[in-house]
Amino acid sequence: MNLLVSIFGGMLLTVLLFAAARALKLSNFWAAAVASGAPSFAYLAYAFVVWPGLDVVTMHVIAYPTVAILLFQLYDDKPGRNQGVHWAPRLMIGFFVIITVIFGGFVYIAGHGLPPALAHWLLPGTNSKNIHTGFAGVVAHGEDAAKGIGHHLGMDDKLARLGWRVEVEGLDGLRPERQGTVSVRLAGADGQGIENVRINLTLARPGQSAGMDIPLADAGGGHYLVKAALPAPGAWLAILRLQTGRESIVLERKLGGE
Repeated sequence: MNLLVSIFGGMLLTVLLFAAARALKLSNFWAAAVASGAPSFAYLAYAFVVWPGLDVVTMHVIAYPTVAILLFQLYDDKPGRNQGVHWAPRLMIGFFVIITVIFGGFVYIAGHGLPPALAHWLLPGTNSKNIHTGFAGVVAHGEDAAKGIGHHLGMDDKLARLGWRVEVEGLDGLRPERQGTVSVRLAGADGQGIENVRINLTLARPGQSAGMDIPLADAGGGHYLVKAALPAPGAWLAILRLQTGRESIVLERKLGGE
């Protein structure tokens, strides 16, 4: 589900539920409770099935009740409240609305990157360059970064030692909700295809745990094929695992993002 749709669509749904509850003669308190509870529990049920990350879930369960509290304060029908809402709850509500917008913006940029027009405005001189403005939730530093460099060097060393050449096509063409074909050709030093190698493809968000492995079918002659699609828009890592006997080779490539 698109982040902007789930956040702002859910906030609009909260307003509509509040209006419907008041039209049904529910009290101001129960109208706010229904308006915040229904979208919040619905989103939690959705998040339980398709886990988007704790930061995204937190943002949603804060946004919906915040709108409901604002409506509760604005339309409180208790006696003596005709003078309007006190400045203190207004300030608190405004604070949480601003935090929700900022938090939502950062989470959106993390997975999707800046919109191209905004990226070119904030980063002038990048029209002819391939820029990536998305960022991972976890970034390797220090010793972890050094281990990552060592891993890639180790994979190159294994390929050179085995005399294998790996050619991958179709990864950059993967799109959300539309399957594409990913092909891997594995050849030896003599150019002949290498068969009977188990190859799995995994799609994962940068900085997050990997998802389910998708096995590639052996098409013969060292060619391996699979149909796959990105689970959602944004930046993804494609992880290819090649396994034969005791040898295991892991290759990664960044996909998506702006």
